[in-house]
Amino acid sequence: MKIKTILLSILALLISSIILFVGYRQVKIPKTVYKVYLDGMAIGLIDSKEELESYIDQEQNEIKDKYGVDKVYLPNNLDIEKATTYSDSVNSVPEIYEKIKDVAPFTISGYEIKIKGVEEVSEEGIEKTKTVKLNVLNEDVLTSAIENTIYAFIDSDEYKAFKENNQPEIEDIGSKIENIYVQNDITIKKTNISVEDQIFTDPAILSQYLLFGTLEKQKQYNVKSGETIEDIAFDNKMSVNEFLVANPTIPNAEILLQSGETVNIGIIDPAFKVIEEEYIVEYQTIDYGTTYEYDSSLPRGTERVKQNGVDGQAKVAYTVQRSNGEIISTDTQSTETIKAAVNKIIIRGTKIIPEVGVPISSQWFWPTEKPYTINSPYGYRGGKLHTGTDIGGKRNSNIYAANNGKVVESGYTDYNGNYIIINHNNGWYTTYAHLSSRLVKKGDIVEMGQVIGKMGETGNATGVHLHFSLWQGYPFVGGTSYNAMRTLRFK
Repeated sequence: MKIKTILLSILALLISSIILFVGYRQVKIPKTVYKVYLDGMAIGLIDSKEELESYIDQEQNEIKDKYGVDKVYLPNNLDIEKATTYSDSVNSVPEIYEKIKDVAPFTISGYEIKIKGVEEVSEEGIEKTKTVKLNVLNEDVLTSAIENTIYAFIDSDEYKAFKENNQPEIEDIGSKIENIYVQNDITIKKTNISVEDQIFTDPAILSQYLLFGTLEKQKQYNVKSGETIEDIAFDNKMSVNEFLVANPTIPNAEILLQSGETVNIGIIDPAFKVIEEEYIVEYQTIDYGTTYEYDSSLPRGTERVKQNGVDGQAKVAYTVQRSNGEIISTDTQSTETIKAAVNKIIIRGTKIIPEVGVPISSQWFWPTEKPYTINSPYGYRGGKLHTGTDIGGKRNSNIYAANNGKVVESGYTDYNGNYIIINHNNGWYTTYAHLSSRLVKKGDIVEMGQVIGKMGETGNATGVHLHFSLWQGYPFVGGTSYNAMRTLRFK
């Protein structure tokens, strides 16, 4: 009886253990996994995020070789979030890798660069330059490329002397760079960059992009017999400075080009503005002027020279501000007259002021005081035609009528500031813009050499200067602008 009882107890204990074990196996224990999303859509579960990162890095040796990097990272459109699951259905790392390797670009460590646009003044008003975004492998690529681009606008030896604070002092005449800086704000952000994006690794290639706004080859042009740099630049809507930047092996605009020679005519589109401020001291010739005396006893239209003119000389100190090599402002600091100019005196046979100016083939009157500087010549800049010549000088210095005629406009606009238009009644008009004040009004008859206003910087002007332009036909509305420096002869 006792043995039977013992066997029954053992059997009951075994049955209880089996029931307990089976019940235990039916209870699921949660575990931590990582849910993988591609473009917001779940593509699987993995046990370890670090294992996927390591696997990608091991498999992508081609990317490492191409960019010369030590590590490859997850795609930017791949998200991995920690999750808890009771499921045993977990993907292997190679399975997830196969799902993403051909559809999601992997990334490498680099820098995202943003070059913010700046406002600039033009004849059309205030415009904003473009904002440029790009990627570089490391900061040294960007630094070298910016410096190479600066060399396109500033002589490399002068730039290095400025950086090293090693410029010679000005003893009598000469020049000295006072400041060089990039006007744009440049932000640099370290980030992981998709290998499908443009990533600059070569400073020379990045320099071309920063200068021309493209990686395409520049357009080529074969020089024709007798063509000058100025001719080619104008015909292709470039300024002379832009032509020289596009052709760095040509040292200056006075170089004579050979027939058949190949030059670049691609318009530059710099990603940033290099501002150079230079102090200059030089001797300048003071061109003699021409004055007239009238004698009613002489037949009308006859002239005779009473006194020959003699040029003078002045020592002038002034500051120049350039933006990407183009003068945008001059400011005269001092003028020391070494030898005064002697005006030429011509006696005319009438004192009546004719409304009709002398023809284009005769001598016209220089519109500013002397000495002066040519800040910006007539021609194309950035593909847009600059319809006049910007002549720099002293604030509130005299502005003269270039020929006899009638004032048809004397007013103010936002972009011209104070301006005057004269009809010379011989098919030609002249305009005078950015004046500090106007001394003639609409309807006035003016004489060649008469003071009509004062030099200033009103309207959309950068620095003190006169914007002087020559038109055949009424300016801006049906007329055609001409380069006054090449079309006219001045006294």
